[in-house]
Parts: sequence; structure tokens; C-alpha cells
Amino acid sequence: MKTINIGVLAHVDAGKTTLTERILLETGIIRSVGSVDKGNTVTDSLELERKRGITIKASAVSFWIGDVKINLIDTPGHADFISEVEHSLSVLDGVILVISAVEGVQAQTKVLMNTLNKLQIPTILFMNKIDRVGANYNKVMKEIRRFLTDAVIELSEVNNEGSPAVTVTDRLPDTDVWVERLSLYNEYLLSDYINNVAIQNSELVTELCIQTRTAKVYPILAGSAALGIGVDRVLEYLQKFFPINLHHDESPLSAIVFKIGKNDAGERLVYLRVYEGCLTIRNDITVHRANSEDTFSFKIKKLETLDRGGRISTHCVHSGDIAVLFGSDLQIGDILGRRSEQMKVIAFQEPPIRIRITAQQQADIHRLHEALLELTEEDPFIQYTQNPVTREMSIKIFGNIQKEVIEDTLASEFDLAANFSNPEIICIERPINPGAAFELISEAGNPFNATVGFRIEPGTPGSGLQYRLEVELGSLPLPFQRSIKETVEDTLREGLHGWEVRDLIVTLTHTGYSSPVTTAGDFRSLVPLVLMKALNEAGTQVYEPYHDYFLHIPEFSLNKALSYLIQQQATFLAPAAESDGYRLQGTIPVRNTDSLKQELYSFTKGEGFLSTKPGEYHPIIGAPPEKCRGRPNPLNRKAYLLDIHRIIQKE
Repeated sequence: MKTINIGVLAHVDAGKTTLTERILLETGIIRSVGSVDKGNTVTDSLELERKRGITIKASAVSFWIGDVKINLIDTPGHADFISEVEHSLSVLDGVILVISAVEGVQAQTKVLMNTLNKLQIPTILFMNKIDRVGANYNKVMKEIRRFLTDAVIELSEVNNEGSPAVTVTDRLPDTDVWVERLSLYNEYLLSDYINNVAIQNSELVTELCIQTRTAKVYPILAGSAALGIGVDRVLEYLQKFFPINLHHDESPLSAIVFKIGKNDAGERLVYLRVYEGCLTIRNDITVHRANSEDTFSFKIKKLETLDRGGRISTHCVHSGDIAVLFGSDLQIGDILGRRSEQMKVIAFQEPPIRIRITAQQQADIHRLHEALLELTEEDPFIQYTQNPVTREMSIKIFGNIQKEVIEDTLASEFDLAANFSNPEIICIERPINPGAAFELISEAGNPFNATVGFRIEPGTPGSGLQYRLEVELGSLPLPFQRSIKETVEDTLREGLHGWEVRDLIVTLTHTGYSSPVTTAGDFRSLVPLVLMKALNEAGTQVYEPYHDYFLHIPEFSLNKALSYLIQQQATFLAPAAESDGYRLQGTIPVRNTDSLKQELYSFTKGEGFLSTKPGEYHPIIGAPPEKCRGRPNPLNRKAYLLDIHRIIQKE
């Protein structure tokens, strides 16, 4: 069996789901096209998706073209659901990127294209809505070349755009244009052209297919998904432009989890992409947990695969295909078997916004906690946490739309009413200098039967916490070693200013215990005192999250734009002049991004274009913001010890 795994991506309202519906109609999976406006589409199966008219969860459906099985992952287009897009991109062989012929290139289109280009995922561009009033093929082509990529080859000829009478025909290869683009990666083609050797259209098409499959060029087709115009050409080119997977059942198993969901009966569904080998029912499978050295094994009891718009039971899912498991404890990112070189590792920033959630009814607190845990399993980028002391519940998200969807989901799926706090920008702390501290067992002032010492040093940005030992591994029993490390990680969630401390090296320099009186609790109680003392000596700088932005503005608005960016504490490179304005790139604090989006229309008179994506953390100049602590500060020794005493008394 041959398979291709493809995705459909777009900015909101570009017609992505409509194109998916039309593809399913053309391939015989459905009998009539659903409508996002009417809420009766196949892939937007969630009630919230139908109500809002946007795709929230990635859906998977399959169809056949000849002897090739196509697994189509319909992904969200809104920036707030970028995590779902990221999960899907990691398993795709190719992507159809939908661009509206009316609205043109939009903010999320550029973010998606940058990611596709970086990951070198083969991509077909589809200019949709060519029949709508306001459609402008040539204008949008200029935007594509300016904002997305100039490595495009046009395959469509458009007439009567902007009306139902529009026609789209095949554009014959323009030898000069095609050779100029394709010869960048084929010197023989250029040589033939220069030496006046006749180049056949078939040669150019073959070279286009080769370079598209390696993500060096991007063919673009035009059409109308709503009317079915141009969709047949999209289907025809799938096998030509995207790599086809063949079975490699003799290889060791390699598969990865990319989606968690549930069926109508509430059963947990786990979606996997199989890269090598064969995923077989009743086999014992070794699992490697993402971002961890932990491994475990489990036996597959029920296995399904995608089939013609639905799922069917099977005893084996072959390499290149999508598998669905039931009820396991697998998580997104888990690798079954061994890691394959084909797997794409995608590193994305975590959500920069925190929102506290409370149940409107006191009796619903536990149910709310369980519901948020379940939502986190389906989308781990939500990052739900509950403070172990105050029991306060909070989530990290990308934007307001995501918050609204979570609120609606809690109401519709769990019958829960919740209150959401105003969004809070999440800052972090990083140590400034080295610092060290230790406390010895039986030393005056140390009420615990343990010795602990630490040295803290600044790490490189993005390195996280590096935990090292300067003591012999066998100097402490393993449970004590584990308690120390876990408590270090827990303590650093609240630094000198209350924010999580990152990008540092923590070295365990001193240890000691008294057998048999010392317990793991002695270390758990002493570590925060010593670690915070060392951190206080090192000092910390508070950093806030920034967005990277791309801004295109007309010439008349340059001065206003620069002035506004300065007011919003944004950084920018020297403005780059273009034929119809200026291009600005830089960074802006997340807390000011919404203001820029709101003011852009005003100072550019509607002619500005803004694209943002999560960026790095930058230091806060001036007095750092203080975050309310969820537990006593170990630097306030008296209050901390009293709290420890209360905990011990309760136990």
C-alpha cells in the first residue's frame, strides 16, 4: 500500500475547511458539501467548531486516489491554536496552504509559511475564493512573492475573477520564468538554456515535481473551493508534488503520537504516525516519553486505522500510515519503538499568558480540576497547573480566543460554569551571578537531620535547569537523591520575585545524613532554605516574553509607525524600502502586541500588514514586577519553618 499524509493550513476564513469538504466530495467520501456557516462540515466535528465557524482541533480523515491512500489532517488556522498545527506538522508529508484571493496574505499565513519553509515541508499554494467579489489574482500573487516566498511557479490562468463566471485553466510553462527559478537547483537545466538546447515542457514539469517534493519551490493553483473550481487539479498534483510512503515492515517499529482526542462514547483516542515497521495488535511496545529518559511498555489491545472518511479495526498499521489506539496513557510526543530520522523535531515557545480559573459553584471545584486535566491531555500546550498549597487553578494560553473556547468547552462538554481572571503576562527570572550556600547536619539553626549545599551559576538562554552533582553518586541513598532533585525543581518555580527561575546550572556540592533518623522529608524541607539562600546571593533578573513581528506599511505612515513602536518599547531593524512602502522587523513585548494590532489600521489607513509569532524573553528595565507567591518564601526563615511545622503537624 502507498500512503501520503497531508495537511490543509490557512489563516482564519481563507476557506481551508471548505476546501477539505470539496476534496472529500470529489473523492467520494461525502455526497454533499458541508458549510462552515451552516455548521455541517465533516472535519469540524466539535460543536464549538460548528458554532464559531473555525477549526479548533485537528481532524483526520482518509480517501483514495487510485492505489494511493491519502490521510488528510485538517488543522486549525487561528494563531491561538498553533499548538494543534505544530502537532500535525510533525507527521505530514506535504501541505496545502490556502490563501484567499480576496483578503490576500494575512498574518497567520506568513507564520505558517515561515514554519513550512523552515521545516522543508513540500507545499502546494491554493489561491481560493477566486469567484468572490474583490478577488484579485495579480495583487495577491505580488503579496505572495513579497511576504511569503518568491520561489513560486504559477500553474493557473484566471479569467473573469471576482464573479461566478470565473474560469481557471492550466497555465502553460513559461520557459524563461521556469528555467530562471528551477535552474537555481539544477545547473544542467541552466546550461541547456544558455546553450540554446531545446527544453521540453515535460522536462520542466518533471523538474518542478522533483523540486516541490524537496520543498525548494512552491507551485500555486487558483480556484474556488465553494464552487469546486480548481480542486481537481489539486487532487491530480498530490501524487506528483508530495513524496509517497511505501511499506518498510521489515524495519524496527518507529511511531509517534501527534494527537489525543475522544469519540462520542467518551473513549480516549490516540493518533499516531507510523514511520517504520508495523504497529501490530497484542505486541508489547516500548515507549520513550518526550523530554524525559523514562521508558515503559504496554500491549495494544485495540487498533484502528483511517478508512474512507471513517475508521476500521485492523491487526496491523503499516509504515507511512496513521494508527488510532484506544484508552492508553500515551501522551503527545511519545515515541513508540525507536526514533526515526524522518521525524521532525519542532521547538516552539510556550504560551506567554496565564489565566486563573475558579468554579462558580463551590461543589464543582474537583470536577473543574478533573476537566482541566483532561483538556491538558488533549492539548498539552494549555499547561494547566494547580497550586499544591492554595489549590488555585490556572492555565497558560496563547490568546483570548483560546480562553473563550476553553470556557465554552467546559460548559458544553462538562456542564461546568467557570470564572476566568484577567490575563497575566508570564515573566521568568534568570540568575545574574554565581551564588552558593550550604547547611550542615546538627549545625545551630538547622532543625533537619540533613546536610545540603548548592552552587548556582547562570546558564545559556534556553538551556533550562541543568542539575549536576559534585558529590559521589553513592554518598546518599537513591530516594534521598531523588527528593533533592525534585525539590530543587519545585523550589525554582518561584524565584526571588515570585517568577519561575530558568536557564541556570544547579550543582549539589554538599550532602550528609544520619542513619536511621534521616528521612526524605528532611531533605525536602532543607533544600528550599539552602537553594534560595544561594539564589539570593546570585541575584536574578526578571525577563518578559516578546513577540517577533513583521510589519509592512505605506510610506506616509513610516514616522507614525516608528514613533508608536518606540512608545510600545518595541525594537526594530532599519526600515527596508520597498516599491509600495516600508518593511519593519523587530520585537515587541507581548503585553503591547494587542495595542499594536489595534492601532495599525489607524496610522496606516487600513493599508498595513502585521504578522507576529512567539519570540524570546528580554530583560525588564527598571523595577521588576513581583508575582504573588503561592507559599512562604524560604528567605523568610521564620515564616517558612512555621509553615513546615504546620504541615508536619497535619501529617
